Amino acid sequence: MSIKSREDANKYYTIVNELIDDYIDKWKIRPVNLRKYLKQGSAKIENFIKRNGLTDIAGIKQVINDVIDDRVHMERDGVLTFENFKIFESDEFKVTSLIQCLYKGIGKTDIKTEKVLADHFDANLSQIDVVDSEKHLFKINDWENKDLSVIIYSNEEFDIIKNNIKEYLLHELLKKEVEFVGIKLNIEGFVDTEKFEKSVDEKLTDEKLTELVNEAIKSEYSKFALTKTETHFIWKKVKE
Repeated sequence: MSIKSREDANKYYTIVNELIDDYIDKWKIRPVNLRKYLKQGSAKIENFIKRNGLTDIAGIKQVINDVIDDRVHMERDGVLTFENFKIFESDEFKVTSLIQCLYKGIGKTDIKTEKVLADHFDANLSQIDVVDSEKHLFKINDWENKDLSVIIYSNEEFDIIKNNIKEYLLHELLKKEVEFVGIKLNIEGFVDTEKFEKSVDEKLTDEKLTELVNEAIKSEYSKFALTKTETHFIWKKVKE
Protein backbone atom coordinates (compact mmCIF):
# COMPACT_ATOMS: atom_id res chain seq x y z
CA MET A 1 0.00 0.00 0.00
CA SER A 2 1.29 3.45 -0.92
CA ILE A 3 0.63 6.88 0.54
CA LYS A 4 -1.16 8.38 -2.49
CA SER A 5 -3.23 11.25 -1.16
CA ARG A 6 -3.15 14.01 1.45
CA GLU A 7 -5.74 12.04 3.40
CA ASP A 8 -3.44 8.98 3.45
CA ALA A 9 -0.50 11.15 4.50
CA ASN A 10 -2.46 12.78 7.34
CA LYS A 11 -3.61 9.36 8.52
CA TYR A 12 -0.12 7.89 8.74
CA TYR A 13 1.49 11.04 10.13
CA THR A 14 -1.10 10.91 12.94
CA ILE A 15 -0.37 7.22 13.58
CA VAL A 16 3.40 7.70 13.57
CA ASN A 17 3.19 10.80 15.78
CA GLU A 18 1.40 8.75 18.42
CA LEU A 19 3.82 5.83 18.08
CA ILE A 20 6.88 8.08 18.39
CA ASP A 21 5.45 9.86 21.45
CA ASP A 22 4.69 6.49 23.05
CA TYR A 23 8.22 5.29 22.24
CA ILE A 24 9.78 8.42 23.74
CA ASP A 25 7.70 8.11 26.89
CA LYS A 26 8.22 4.35 27.34
CA TRP A 27 11.99 4.38 26.91
CA LYS A 28 12.52 7.91 28.29
CA ILE A 29 14.52 8.91 25.24
CA ARG A 30 15.19 12.46 24.13
CA PRO A 31 14.32 13.04 20.43
CA VAL A 32 17.90 13.97 19.57
CA ASN A 33 18.91 10.47 20.70
CA LEU A 34 15.87 8.81 19.15
CA ARG A 35 17.18 9.86 15.76
CA LYS A 36 20.32 7.80 16.48
CA TYR A 37 18.33 4.81 17.74
CA LEU A 38 15.88 4.71 14.81
CA LYS A 39 18.26 5.79 12.10
CA GLN A 40 17.51 4.96 8.49
CA GLY A 41 18.70 1.52 7.41
CA SER A 42 19.05 0.19 10.95
CA ALA A 43 17.56 -3.04 12.26
CA LYS A 44 15.83 -1.04 14.98
CA ILE A 45 13.74 1.01 12.58
CA GLU A 46 12.84 -2.17 10.68
CA ASN A 47 11.71 -3.78 13.96
CA PHE A 48 9.78 -0.63 14.88
CA ILE A 49 7.93 -0.73 11.55
CA LYS A 50 7.22 -4.46 11.76
CA ARG A 51 6.13 -4.34 15.40
CA ASN A 52 3.59 -1.63 14.63
CA GLY A 53 2.13 -3.30 11.55
CA LEU A 54 3.45 -0.75 9.04
CA THR A 55 5.59 -3.03 6.89
CA ASP A 56 3.36 -2.83 3.81
CA ILE A 57 3.12 0.98 3.79
CA ALA A 58 5.38 2.38 1.06
CA GLY A 59 6.96 5.65 2.21
CA ILE A 60 6.48 4.97 5.93
CA LYS A 61 10.21 5.40 6.64
CA GLN A 62 10.07 8.96 5.36
CA VAL A 63 7.05 9.63 7.57
CA ILE A 64 8.94 8.29 10.60
CA ASN A 65 12.00 10.37 9.73
CA ASP A 66 9.87 13.51 9.32
CA VAL A 67 8.18 12.99 12.69
CA ILE A 68 11.50 12.40 14.47
CA ASP A 69 13.00 15.49 12.82
CA ASP A 70 9.99 17.48 14.00
CA ARG A 71 10.50 16.30 17.59
CA VAL A 72 14.21 17.12 17.42
CA HIS A 73 13.51 20.68 16.25
CA MET A 74 10.89 21.12 18.97
CA GLU A 75 13.29 19.88 21.61
CA ARG A 76 16.10 22.16 20.45
CA ASP A 77 13.74 25.13 20.30
CA GLY A 78 12.53 24.38 23.82
CA VAL A 79 8.86 24.10 22.86
CA LEU A 80 8.31 20.38 23.40
CA THR A 81 6.73 20.21 26.86
CA PHE A 82 4.57 17.85 28.82
CA GLU A 83 2.01 19.35 31.21
CA ASN A 84 3.91 22.64 31.05
CA PHE A 85 7.11 20.95 32.22
CA LYS A 86 10.20 20.42 30.10
CA ILE A 87 10.46 16.68 30.57
CA PHE A 88 13.73 16.40 28.71
CA GLU A 89 15.42 18.52 31.37
CA SER A 90 14.64 15.89 34.02
CA ASP A 91 17.13 13.17 34.97
CA GLU A 92 14.61 10.59 33.80
CA PHE A 93 15.47 11.49 30.22
CA LYS A 94 19.22 11.79 30.76
CA VAL A 95 21.93 9.16 30.99
CA THR A 96 23.06 9.65 34.58
CA SER A 97 25.21 6.58 35.25
CA LEU A 98 27.63 4.34 33.39
CA ILE A 99 25.50 1.23 33.87
CA GLN A 100 22.49 3.05 32.42
CA CYS A 101 24.44 3.43 29.18
CA LEU A 102 23.91 -0.31 28.62
CA TYR A 103 20.11 -0.07 28.73
CA LYS A 104 19.01 3.37 27.52
CA GLY A 105 17.28 3.06 24.16
CA ILE A 106 18.72 -0.38 23.44
CA GLY A 107 15.45 -2.29 23.59
CA LYS A 108 14.75 -5.91 24.39
CA THR A 109 16.36 -8.97 22.85
CA ASP A 110 14.42 -11.26 20.54
CA ILE A 111 14.60 -14.78 19.16
CA LYS A 112 17.31 -13.70 16.70
CA THR A 113 19.59 -12.95 19.64
CA GLU A 114 18.95 -16.40 21.09
CA LYS A 115 19.82 -17.99 17.74
CA VAL A 116 23.10 -16.05 17.66
CA LEU A 117 23.96 -17.39 21.12
CA ALA A 118 22.96 -20.92 20.11
CA ASP A 119 25.33 -20.78 17.14
CA HIS A 120 28.13 -19.17 19.13
CA PHE A 121 28.01 -21.66 22.01
CA ASP A 122 26.99 -24.64 19.83
CA ALA A 123 23.83 -25.06 21.90
CA ASN A 124 20.15 -25.75 21.29
CA LEU A 125 17.58 -23.00 21.80
CA SER A 126 16.14 -25.12 24.63
CA GLN A 127 19.43 -24.65 26.49
CA ILE A 128 19.12 -20.86 26.44
CA ASP A 129 17.05 -19.00 29.04
CA VAL A 130 16.33 -15.28 29.02
CA VAL A 131 17.20 -13.86 32.45
CA ASP A 132 16.49 -10.22 31.58
CA SER A 133 15.66 -9.27 27.97
CA GLU A 134 16.04 -5.52 28.63
CA LYS A 135 19.53 -6.05 30.04
CA HIS A 136 20.42 -8.62 27.36
CA LEU A 137 21.29 -11.14 30.07
CA PHE A 138 21.01 -14.87 29.35
CA LYS A 139 21.73 -18.17 31.05
CA ILE A 140 23.03 -20.98 28.87
CA ASN A 141 23.14 -24.57 30.04
CA ASP A 142 26.06 -26.08 28.15
CA TRP A 143 26.66 -29.71 27.15
CA GLU A 144 28.51 -30.30 30.43
CA ASN A 145 25.35 -29.24 32.29
CA LYS A 146 27.02 -26.05 33.52
CA ASP A 147 25.19 -22.73 33.57
CA LEU A 148 26.86 -19.83 31.79
CA SER A 149 25.80 -16.23 32.36
CA VAL A 150 26.06 -14.24 29.13
CA ILE A 151 25.45 -10.64 28.03
CA ILE A 152 25.17 -9.87 24.31
CA TYR A 153 24.85 -6.79 22.09
CA SER A 154 24.86 -6.45 18.31
CA ASN A 155 27.28 -4.04 16.62
CA GLU A 156 24.37 -1.66 16.06
CA GLU A 157 23.37 -1.79 19.73
CA PHE A 158 26.98 -1.23 20.71
CA ASP A 159 26.95 1.99 18.65
CA ILE A 160 23.98 3.13 20.75
CA ILE A 161 25.93 2.32 23.90
CA LYS A 162 28.76 4.47 22.59
CA ASN A 163 26.37 7.38 22.05
CA ASN A 164 24.98 6.86 25.54
CA ILE A 165 28.48 6.97 27.04
CA LYS A 166 29.23 10.20 25.16
CA GLU A 167 26.05 11.73 26.55
CA TYR A 168 26.89 10.48 30.06
CA LEU A 169 30.39 11.98 29.92
CA LEU A 170 28.97 15.31 28.73
CA HIS A 171 26.38 15.25 31.51
CA GLU A 172 29.10 14.61 34.09
CA LEU A 173 31.30 17.39 32.70
CA LEU A 174 28.50 19.96 32.76
CA LYS A 175 27.91 19.25 36.46
CA LYS A 176 31.44 20.33 37.31
CA GLU A 177 32.31 23.66 38.88
CA VAL A 178 35.52 25.64 38.62
CA GLU A 179 36.75 28.00 41.31
CA PHE A 180 39.24 30.83 41.12
CA VAL A 181 39.82 33.88 43.33
CA GLY A 182 37.06 32.55 45.59
CA ILE A 183 34.42 32.56 42.83
CA LYS A 184 32.63 29.34 41.81
CA LEU A 185 31.36 29.02 38.29
CA ASN A 186 29.40 26.20 36.65
CA ILE A 187 31.35 24.88 33.70
CA GLU A 188 28.22 24.43 31.57
CA GLY A 189 28.25 28.01 30.35
CA PHE A 190 31.82 27.74 29.04
CA VAL A 191 31.73 24.42 27.17
CA ASP A 192 31.24 24.13 23.43
CA THR A 193 29.26 20.87 23.48
CA GLU A 194 29.86 20.12 19.80
CA LYS A 195 33.64 20.41 20.22
CA PHE A 196 33.46 18.34 23.40
CA GLU A 197 31.51 15.55 21.69
CA LYS A 198 33.96 15.54 18.78
CA SER A 199 36.90 15.33 21.18
CA VAL A 200 35.29 12.49 23.14
CA ASP A 201 34.48 10.67 19.91
CA GLU A 202 38.14 10.81 18.91
CA LYS A 203 39.36 9.51 22.26
CA LEU A 204 36.61 6.92 22.75
CA THR A 205 38.41 4.14 20.89
CA ASP A 206 36.97 0.62 20.70
CA GLU A 207 39.47 -0.43 23.36
CA LYS A 208 38.46 2.38 25.72
CA LEU A 209 34.79 1.83 25.01
CA THR A 210 34.90 -1.89 25.81
CA GLU A 211 36.91 -1.05 28.94
CA LEU A 212 34.11 1.27 30.13
CA VAL A 213 31.43 -1.31 29.29
CA ASN A 214 33.40 -3.99 31.15
CA GLU A 215 33.56 -1.65 34.13
CA ALA A 216 29.81 -1.05 33.98
CA ILE A 217 29.01 -4.76 33.73
CA LYS A 218 31.34 -5.58 36.61
CA SER A 219 29.72 -2.92 38.80
CA GLU A 220 26.28 -4.52 38.35
CA TYR A 221 27.16 -8.20 38.21
CA SER A 222 30.70 -9.51 38.45
CA LYS A 223 33.61 -9.98 36.09
CA PHE A 224 32.74 -10.87 32.49
CA ALA A 225 35.15 -11.66 29.65
CA LEU A 226 34.48 -10.24 26.19
CA THR A 227 34.44 -12.10 22.89
CA LYS A 228 33.99 -10.02 19.72
CA THR A 229 32.47 -11.65 16.63
CA GLU A 230 31.81 -10.04 13.25
CA THR A 231 28.29 -9.06 14.30
CA HIS A 232 28.14 -9.12 18.10
CA PHE A 233 29.85 -8.35 21.39
CA ILE A 234 29.42 -11.28 23.80
CA TRP A 235 30.40 -11.25 27.46
CA LYS A 236 30.62 -14.49 29.45
CA LYS A 237 30.83 -14.52 33.25
CA VAL A 238 34.26 -15.41 34.54
CA LYS A 239 34.60 -17.76 37.50
CA GLU A 240 36.34 -16.01 40.38
